[in-house]
Amino acid sequence: MKVALNLFERLQSELDPIEKGMQSYCSNLYSNEKHSPYLIIIPAYNEAESIEYVAQQLPEFVMGERPEIIVIDDGSTDRTPDITRTLTTTSRKINCVSSPVNRGQGASLRTGYLAAIANNFSVVAIIDADGQWSPHDLEAVMKPVINGNADLCQGSRRLGETHVGDRFRDLGVTFFARLISIVTRSNVTDTSSGVRAISVGLLKNIRLTQPQYQSSELLIGALLQGGRLVEIPVVMESRYGGLSKKGRNLKYAIAYSKVVAYTTIRESSIHLLRLDKSKGANDHTT
Repeated sequence: MKVALNLFERLQSELDPIEKGMQSYCSNLYSNEKHSPYLIIIPAYNEAESIEYVAQQLPEFVMGERPEIIVIDDGSTDRTPDITRTLTTTSRKINCVSSPVNRGQGASLRTGYLAAIANNFSVVAIIDADGQWSPHDLEAVMKPVINGNADLCQGSRRLGETHVGDRFRDLGVTFFARLISIVTRSNVTDTSSGVRAISVGLLKNIRLTQPQYQSSELLIGALLQGGRLVEIPVVMESRYGGLSKKGRNLKYAIAYSKVVAYTTIRESSIHLLRLDKSKGANDHTT
């Protein structure tokens, strides 16, 4: 009997040559079955001023395990990949894979996610490379997923604090949190957290196609798949160094809104189709 492919297996057939090559390289890094069950992914694009600072704060152990760490360099034109490759020490190995072109944070993370699935990791965590989100929060974010109390856990600046001082962005965070809470019928306080963890079991069934602004796509997809969300309070700081890649506030808000709208329509349609199929199957058995 032919086994139905999960969404990520289907997606692999749609990858362009660059992404296929990067995903294959990442998968080969962890082909040894003795690797940790936990993978920390750091997407980075021109973060030479902050990548070392972030890497130095990464936890050596998470729940008694030494996690695997990979920086996915998104075609940086500064020294980000060079600096990253000097960060491996005798007690900690940090892998790095570089794209020949800039593809977007969503595409970079998809590369890491596919490698995690291919190599049977159990939990994936993400931390931004700009220093706004503390790596010290990683274990607290990963713990509910590791313990089976959540499928997705993320840090929330609204439950904690933000020291960025951008009122427009703060209003945007509140607006999108309320919007996504309504469409997913869940309680969400932060839709674009830079520190989060997700079970690979759930990740396998989420379609991620957005090259940028992918955090809302992941969140909406996970919740409409029935994933259990836990949020913990964290503190968001100003960037440690470098410049934001998100663009001006209005441009960012418009682009983010499009991703939210597109993902909501797509995932809601898929969700309703599954319900119809389930109802039809139940009708045939009664």
